[in-house]
Amino acid sequence: MSSELPKSEVRVAPESVETLQALYESDLRHRRIFVPGAFSLRSREQCSLVIEHPTGTSLTIAAEAVYVKPDEPGAGVGLDLIGLDAVSLAQLETFVHQPGAEHSEAEKGPRNIHERIRQLSLRQREMVGRTGVISERVALERAFGGSVWESLLQNPQLTAPEVARIAKNGTLPIPLVAVIVANGSWLASGEVRRALLGNPRVSGAHLDRALKATPKVELRQISQMFAYRSQVRSAAKKLLGE
Repeated sequence: MSSELPKSEVRVAPESVETLQALYESDLRHRRIFVPGAFSLRSREQCSLVIEHPTGTSLTIAAEAVYVKPDEPGAGVGLDLIGLDAVSLAQLETFVHQPGAEHSEAEKGPRNIHERIRQLSLRQREMVGRTGVISERVALERAFGGSVWESLLQNPQLTAPEVARIAKNGTLPIPLVAVIVANGSWLASGEVRRALLGNPRVSGAHLDRALKATPKVELRQISQMFAYRSQVRSAAKKLLGE
């Protein structure tokens, strides 16, 4: 959703809340929609999609025409919703399922990503955590701290440095330690392994798993480095057969 929306408008007005919710599930949440009717849009032209809620509120989203059929039968325009990032998608879901005056006209909402993140409900935070891009993830963690780690660790776009930042935190719940050490691609990162080994919450089978993913040369260094806990050094030596 953008502060500078295109002037051309395509309006969609579902006749009931149930119809709108079905449209959200089938199309809108996938960032697309087909709107029947005659439109003057050209292929790849940008426009504004105005969604009119049956309660009388509306939401405006930047879109791009990717399919245009000017003549019947089947006249209409297919749109990609280019104005939907993960935060905006969460706000759209709230608009669809929890109608009210506070959701009318997207341009009235805050523009700064940190302001937008702070206004998210618990359900919206979880959605952004699981699907958001890095700028959204960083803002989310800054605003809500450890309460969003579980959803962040479900995001397939999460980078090794982000995982390492979570992994080194001494308040990391044990179930989330288990999530991290169970991910082979994360353990392949030296940065993530070092974060885990430096975290006193990582012990027992979780510690062994992190050490087993460590190359022998590095493992030998760890066994001799007093920067690591004695528990870590001893476990490293045991794996080396010393």
